[in-house]
Amino acid sequence: MNATSRLRPHISDGPAAPGRVRDFVAVDDSGDFSYHRSEQDLLAAFEYVGEARSIVDRGGTDYVLALDPNRHLVLGPALGPAEFHWLRQAWQAAQRVHVGEHRLRRFYAGSRDELLRDLFEILVLEHGADPATGSWAVEIEGVRTRRYNLQEVDRGLSRMGRLARVHVQDPFGRTYRPVRHRKHWYLPVAAGFILYVEIPAPGGVLRAPNSQVGGLKR
Repeated sequence: MNATSRLRPHISDGPAAPGRVRDFVAVDDSGDFSYHRSEQDLLAAFEYVGEARSIVDRGGTDYVLALDPNRHLVLGPALGPAEFHWLRQAWQAAQRVHVGEHRLRRFYAGSRDELLRDLFEILVLEHGADPATGSWAVEIEGVRTRRYNLQEVDRGLSRMGRLARVHVQDPFGRTYRPVRHRKHWYLPVAAGFILYVEIPAPGGVLRAPNSQVGGLKR
């Protein structure tokens, strides 16, 4: 894909803030996003310096990969705050290009804090949430059941003919309407997959959708 270019801030030599949660979201050289539970997991996922275009921690600080004196891959020094507009555009592009990998479609993130929260929550759920995160809830015509993870939700809904009266709630309390997505117009609906499109919570404020969702069928 044609990735949006961005300017790099000046490198800061200061140490990371004490007590900071050390999990990360990375944008690779194809423009796709991934979640990494630790610095060790992050480094194991990449093979060369330029493979990660951006690495962001929960505080919104931007990093890149570097080589130590022995030419081992390491996390480079902090570059400063991640550029919000670039990161949001890159996330929207990744959702369009990698539709089957990023199927939780939340409302448009209007601020840097909202974007960081959404990125970490969505990618944690796609990665396979830790049991401590909580369970999913599926409500069908008023009957509510619990599911361990998104894969269990998928399996249950894939056997249903219509999804019009189904609501799904993730462990972070966000509510979605499941919608079938065709992989191609000439393929049957069953050959596609399910997207989860956020809907307002009762009494909530409606915001613009995060991105266009094409090829949908209830």
